[in-house]
Amino acid sequence: PERLEEDAKGDATSDKMLFTSPDKTEELIKYILGKISAMRKEMCEEYEKCENSKEVLAENNLNLPKMAEKDGCFQSGFNQETCLMRITTGLVEFQIYLDYLQKEYESNKGNVEAVQISTKALIQTLRQKGKNPDKATTPNPTTNAGLLDKLQSQNEWMKNTKIILILRSLEDFLQFSLRAIRIM
Repeated sequence: PERLEEDAKGDATSDKMLFTSPDKTEELIKYILGKISAMRKEMCEEYEKCENSKEVLAENNLNLPKMAEKDGCFQSGFNQETCLMRITTGLVEFQIYLDYLQKEYESNKGNVEAVQISTKALIQTLRQKGKNPDKATTPNPTTNAGLLDKLQSQNEWMKNTKIILILRSLEDFLQFSLRAIRIM
């Protein structure tokens, strides 16, 4: 997966297909999870905002995508097409939060860029797997702009807290997605 970083920098376009082919979905998710883990570790070390902080949980007023039983991604009631649609839509919804991370994350910017580019590649891969590749919903650009403004109008403590929440939520979403991909 290290070659994906080269793709992010535009140095290795020939390897792009290697990481976006449908049979590499699981590896791509694991790659993104590794980058998220590194970012969370950096946040913990630099800002002493570690994973189990009760303040972080108490301040969660973000409407981050989550998996639910109705999404068809759990073993009981599994529905491949519904699940693919939910994973794809959820990842598209996370894009505005990844834009926020791109602007606000102060540590290793390469990790944020790798997560953002890899997530877009994952969305494309998952769309190819579905029966209706263009059916996934796209968030309203006006809503996204308003959300981005709201996210950015926070003090330093809240900014770091929101970064932790976004990373944790994306990680959880991808863990559920990974389990569902393995069932497919």
